[in-house]
Amino acid sequence: MAIRTYRNPPSLKPICTIILWGFFLAVPIADSMGQSTFDRGKRYYHQRDANADSFKADPTNINRAIDLFKAALDQSIKPEESATYLLRSYYFKGMFTGISEDQQKEVYDKGRDLGERMMERYPDSVPIKFWYAANIGRWADVHGFVKAATNGISKKLRRVCEEIIKENPRYQDGGGYRILAQVHFYSPHIPIVMGWPSKDKAFELVQKALEIAPDNPTNKILYANILLEFDQDEEAKEQLHQIKRMRPRASHTVEDRYVQYRSQKLFEEHFH
Repeated sequence: MAIRTYRNPPSLKPICTIILWGFFLAVPIADSMGQSTFDRGKRYYHQRDANADSFKADPTNINRAIDLFKAALDQSIKPEESATYLLRSYYFKGMFTGISEDQQKEVYDKGRDLGERMMERYPDSVPIKFWYAANIGRWADVHGFVKAATNGISKKLRRVCEEIIKENPRYQDGGGYRILAQVHFYSPHIPIVMGWPSKDKAFELVQKALEIAPDNPTNKILYANILLEFDQDEEAKEQLHQIKRMRPRASHTVEDRYVQYRSQKLFEEHFH
């Protein structure tokens, strides 16, 4: 049998070139797909108020955002930002989608656990600290402030807020001051266990938040609540009137509607 030989065997260059181009193309495509997971999560998060009934949001978009941010975090796609948005999404779902108290506890448990893990990984991240604090503030609300006080949650929340204030006092319109004011205002005074909460301190802290963001509705309603505690009814009434006249921000439609609803209820409780 004749054996065919080649003086000039076929070149492997075209094949190698195709393989190499395929490899280099695969990298940006993979990056693009990864980025889209995070970006799609952001898109759903920013559409969290779609089909909202006043201050109660349809949970569809925020649930999609949660799934996508979890996937992005699992794949290490922008992990710090993904964790921050996931914490924000847990907070919104628990607060504004009308779920039961038991379901809220489950959501805020997830926010607490995620926040604690992420603070260990990113100890200098103010956004993670803030949204962790927001979640455990709500955790304390649904589980009870006495439970939060006796198991160390309130003390931890105070420490985290103090770090936020030190590192970026203007973050989220004076958010560190605002949450710390709430901790002082709502936490029970329990001698030996919890001797530090102070309504006077809450008053001082909320005023600092207002200096940073005087038109923030949440700052204003907290201020009105504390004013009522100090029997400064006329100033509290003026703050509540101002909230009623405010137009909800496009970026916080559901949240601001809720503040307006709460301000109306507060007005009716004290002035009708």
